[in-house]
Amino acid sequence: MATRESPTEMFQRTLGMEPRIADALIAAGIETLEELAYVPINELLSIEALKDSEAQYFRQRAREYLLRDVLDSDGDGDAISA
Repeated sequence: MATRESPTEMFQRTLGMEPRIADALIAAGIETLEELAYVPINELLSIEALKDSEAQYFRQRAREYLLRDVLDSDGDGDAISA
């Protein structure tokens, strides 16, 4: 049986995030890439342990990761007509 990946491990694996930053996000209630990518920016910037530049950077990285994941998935095979 495979063990479930913790939010800290997931942030480190997918975004190359330091444990300090991952722990700050988790303490603020942000535990998924979706939450990180789409939480209101003011909420993200209010996390004291997080520098503004880190908040912006990892929010953008999370969005890029999610977009890449969607584009790389096989989907249902239906073509989209232009």
